[in-house]
Amino acid sequence: MRQITANSFFKRGCHPDFDEETNRRILVVNLFSFVGYTITLVLGFYALFSGTWTLGFSLLTASLIFFLASQIQVAYRNKVGQVVSVYLLTGCLMGLETYLLVTGGHDNTGPLWLYILPPVAMFFGGFKRGLIVMAVFTLLITIILFSPHGSLLLTHYSDSFKTRLLLSFCTVTFLSAFYESSRQNTYEMMRMLSAQFEQQALHDTLTSLPNRRGISQLLDQEIKRHYRTQIPLTLILVDVDKFKQINDTYGHNNGDIVLQRTAQHLRQNVRRQDIVSRWGGEEFLMVLPETSEQSAAILAEKVRKTLENTAVWLEEREIKVTASFGICEINSDISLNRGLSLADKALYKAKQLGRNKIVCAHDMA
Repeated sequence: MRQITANSFFKRGCHPDFDEETNRRILVVNLFSFVGYTITLVLGFYALFSGTWTLGFSLLTASLIFFLASQIQVAYRNKVGQVVSVYLLTGCLMGLETYLLVTGGHDNTGPLWLYILPPVAMFFGGFKRGLIVMAVFTLLITIILFSPHGSLLLTHYSDSFKTRLLLSFCTVTFLSAFYESSRQNTYEMMRMLSAQFEQQALHDTLTSLPNRRGISQLLDQEIKRHYRTQIPLTLILVDVDKFKQINDTYGHNNGDIVLQRTAQHLRQNVRRQDIVSRWGGEEFLMVLPETSEQSAAILAEKVRKTLENTAVWLEEREIKVTASFGICEINSDISLNRGLSLADKALYKAKQLGRNKIVCAHDMA
C-alpha cells in the first residue's frame, strides 16, 4: 500500500505537464481547503455544543464546501476542475464572512475573519479578477455596515469600530493587491528570461538555426512520428566546401558571413515542415519529413545550384561558395543513428568525388 505523506497529500492534483504556476495554485487550493474545512469543522462542532445552532450548521456547511472544493480538482485534473474549485472556495469564503459580519459570530468576533479574503482572492483570481472581487465585496460590507439604523445587521457595532474595520480591511486589500501585482510581474519576467535562455540553449547564435541540441529534440519527435505513420523521413548533411581555406584567406569574420549566407539559402529553399539546423562547424543538417530520398536529392540539387550561382563578396572580392551533400532516408532497417552515419559517409563520398556534389546513401549500397 502506498504511503501517503504530507507532501503527497497537499500535491494531489498536481501534474508534471502543468506549468509551475498552475501546480502552485493547486497546492495552495489543497492547503487552504484543508485548513478551511478543519477549522470550520472544529468551530462548527464547538458552536453546536455551545447551543449556537445556526452558527454551528453554517460553519459545518462551509466545512463541507471547502472539502468538496479540494476533491473536485483532484477528481477532475483539468482546467475546469481547477476553476470550479477556486470559485467554490472564494464564494464559500465570501458567503461565510458575510454571514459572520451580519450576525457577529461568537462574541462579535466574526468580522476578524474578513482579513483572510483579500490575499486569498488575489492569489486565486490573479490581480485583475481579485481586484474586481474585492471591490464588489468591499462595497457589499460597506452597505451592510452603514445601512440606516443597522437594518442589515443582526448585531451591534459602534461607529468607530465600523470605520476602523473598513479602513483596515481596505489597507489589507491594497497590500494584498500590491503583493499580487509584484508577484505576477516577477513571474512573467522570470518566464520570459527562462524562454530566452532556452532559446539560446537550443539555437545557434550565428545563424539563428537550431543547434545540435535543439535539432536532437526535434529529431526525436519526427522519428516517433515516422515510426507511427510510416511516412518517409530523409536526412541531408550539408558541408561548405573548402571552408578552412576561406577562414585562412579571409579571416573568421568573413567565414561567419559565409555560414550565415549558407544558412539563409538553406532556409529559403525548404518547405515549412522541413527543419534546417547547424550540425557543427561548417556542417548543416536538414530534416525532411514526408520526403523520400529521391525527392530529397531533387531539393538538394536546387540548393546546390543556388549556392553555386550566388556570389558572395568578401573584402571587395567575389568568391564562389559551394557545398557537398550526403543524403539518407530513414526506414524500418535504418535507425536514426545509422541514418546519420550513412549520410555522413555519403557526404564524405561527395567530397572525394570533387566537392559540390550530391551523393545518396542508397547509391553507395
